[in-house]
Amino acid sequence: MAGNKRKRKTAPCTEEAEIECILDERGADNGNGKKKKRKQAHEYLCAWTDGQEPQWVAAKYLTGTPVLEEWENQEEEEPEIFDPTAVLAEKCHSLAQLIQNAKRTSILLGAGISAPILPTFRGKHGLWTKGAHHNKKANAKVSDGLQPTLAHEGLVALEKAGFLYHVATQNYDDLSSRSKFPAHKLSELHGNIFTETCDDCHKVFHRDFEVPKDDSVDHETGRHCEDCGGILRDSIVHFEENLPERALTTAMNKFAESDLTIVLGSSLKVEPAASLPFRGRKRTRSNRVYRDVSACIVNLQPTGYDSQADLIIHGTCDQVIDAVAKELLGSNWR
Repeated sequence: MAGNKRKRKTAPCTEEAEIECILDERGADNGNGKKKKRKQAHEYLCAWTDGQEPQWVAAKYLTGTPVLEEWENQEEEEPEIFDPTAVLAEKCHSLAQLIQNAKRTSILLGAGISAPILPTFRGKHGLWTKGAHHNKKANAKVSDGLQPTLAHEGLVALEKAGFLYHVATQNYDDLSSRSKFPAHKLSELHGNIFTETCDDCHKVFHRDFEVPKDDSVDHETGRHCEDCGGILRDSIVHFEENLPERALTTAMNKFAESDLTIVLGSSLKVEPAASLPFRGRKRTRSNRVYRDVSACIVNLQPTGYDSQADLIIHGTCDQVIDAVAKELLGSNWR
């Protein structure tokens, strides 16, 4: 990390060490214009690459460093909300009834469905938050042998029983595919870290290892098509890149045709995926019959679309899908 080296005081001398990351901040100007009698120095708690105990470092010594820029770009953590047990059970029953009565149910998946085994981005200790250093799952990878979650399994069971119309996922972790959810009913909006596609013949290769390269140019994976020799590229969608047209178009159509949409574990901050479940929220007229669309959000934090949902459940995806599956499929659904 060039530019992150700072003097660290150790007895009996002062040595130079490199900062790995910032863990905390104190003494920052709160912006209210009020002066304190004793102003606390603006400092950052820094972790060191050599594993020594974290120390507070004056802010002036970190100005312009990559480590400070990274800290400032991280988001503040939003507290998680958990519905009381009785309330959660009642809401899960309501969701089960909605699914049972719906003709077409479509679901949008966020990182929360994989949270039991993988780190989230904006959840508690999410990778994009200032509490990321507390995340014990930060380095977890599906390629290490991790299996789909209970909620993934529940969606497969519900689909087999005829309750699900379509699933769109914002996750590139491949867990929906590994759970054996039908490919023709699945839209991977942000790609799949285990697939690479040929430029020339467009054949898709599904690997048992992560295909992107850290130094990749234009998504090239460094491999070539086993059939025609064409260049292979990964499918991961980065910020400011367009979503895959086919996956997005399919998802838009499926959600527009649905009379029940469900969000599972998403903060709904990334468009255009975030608005998919609410495309049909207004009454639409078809063959002189008004169709009303219901929407449910399952997430542990508030979202910007809460006001458009008929039902908001603050519980984990595993809790909710397990409860719904037990009601619709029986207690031994697994």
